[in-house]
Amino acid sequence: MKKYISYVLALALLASCKNLVDDLNISPNNPQDASAPVMLTGVELADDLVHEGDGSRRAGVWAGYFDGLLFQYQSHQQYTVVANDFNTPWSFVYSNVIKNARLMRQKALDVNNKRLAGVAQVLEANAASTAADLWGDVPFSQAVNEAYPNPKFDDQTQVYAAVQTLLDSAIVNLNSTAFIDFSAQDIIAAGNVVRWRQAAYTLKARNYLHAKQYDKALAAAQNGISTNANSLYFPHIDNTGGSSLYYQFLVEDKGGYMGLGQFALSIISPTGTRTRANSKTNERARYNYLYSSATALNTGSVGGAFYKTTPYPMLTYQENLLILTEADARVNGFTAGLARLNTYRAYLATGGYLSTNYVVAANIKYDPYVAADFNPGGLENPTVAANLTPIRALLREILEERYVTFMGQIEGFNDVRRTLTETDIRVPLTPNVGTQLPVRFLYPQSEVDRNSSVPSPIPSIFVPTRVNQ
Repeated sequence: MKKYISYVLALALLASCKNLVDDLNISPNNPQDASAPVMLTGVELADDLVHEGDGSRRAGVWAGYFDGLLFQYQSHQQYTVVANDFNTPWSFVYSNVIKNARLMRQKALDVNNKRLAGVAQVLEANAASTAADLWGDVPFSQAVNEAYPNPKFDDQTQVYAAVQTLLDSAIVNLNSTAFIDFSAQDIIAAGNVVRWRQAAYTLKARNYLHAKQYDKALAAAQNGISTNANSLYFPHIDNTGGSSLYYQFLVEDKGGYMGLGQFALSIISPTGTRTRANSKTNERARYNYLYSSATALNTGSVGGAFYKTTPYPMLTYQENLLILTEADARVNGFTAGLARLNTYRAYLATGGYLSTNYVVAANIKYDPYVAADFNPGGLENPTVAANLTPIRALLREILEERYVTFMGQIEGFNDVRRTLTETDIRVPLTPNVGTQLPVRFLYPQSEVDRNSSVPSPIPSIFVPTRVNQ
């Protein structure tokens, strides 16, 4: 973790300070600039830190995936947080991803490397939209621009719209025949332009889903990631400083700070109080992938979700399939949604996104559902629940599937907040303390101290962002 952070911070300093001492004591062994391809690896790493690092862990505690046990994480468990707790994820978004992605894009365009410029735009869009997800109104149009020392906070919906425009431009650039090979520096996709283009469409679909524009989410996802092989994962190696960020936190650096969440366990465990297991569903393989026991996350088995060499999902085939499933159900109704859900279950039945060593036939069963399963009293609509209509029962099952699939990802927290008012179908997460669930991150103290444009009064963690009101 320290090695990775130092490298990203070096890139940030390179972007911001290169004009301070132009031509002063220049050493050939200490370069003051870097080409766009050289920057790419660091920007990819910075984007992983946004999505796999501190922000995902804190979001995971609030989404019921994890329980905070010690120090700051126990405070997060109890919702007693302060603005300083959010300095790091904010810094990763702005200083490390957006600033360097914009510089990388310009350097790529300067040499007509349009495909690399498109990759830079996807990385920027991924970080910027996550900032809007977590904080609501955030700087974007004036962000990391020296002309604006106090960048304005754009409306959350405007940030989503600007990100969609950015992704449209990325797709045009990724379709260009003008490029200089950057496959050696691209540690996520090895320069595969098809994978980056499909990821751009999946990211568009994700953001439309967050904005509850389900028709647009459906249209975008139809051009999204089309196979497991085209998913974007951040790779990890068996090396201190190179292993997965979850493994570093749970095992190498902060053992005991955070453990498995009892709520998620109750849904995923075959014997849990809210288990999803039924006559058509056996979740044992996925349970083994996520947990080493009923008391521990799986950090010790090769291929386990939190093992040191397990790659981290950034934008994936499974997410795209689930966007198609929910959006089609909401836009076109029960029959369309059921067909999509069964497509996803067929994918899971072959092992889905699990590491191959967890794909054991005796532990996997995802038989297709039929319409009667969602009628009142049916397998997926027991009368004791809420006497739901079939379409609402179907949406409840889809949202539960999304919740399980996105364990350890910020997207699970996004779903909890997006569906909070849909009390009949949302995942029934309850507050750890009090009567309210947290629905946003606090603006960080570092930004409050330096930017006079920070909204006033500063919203608390219990005030929904605009799209979730």
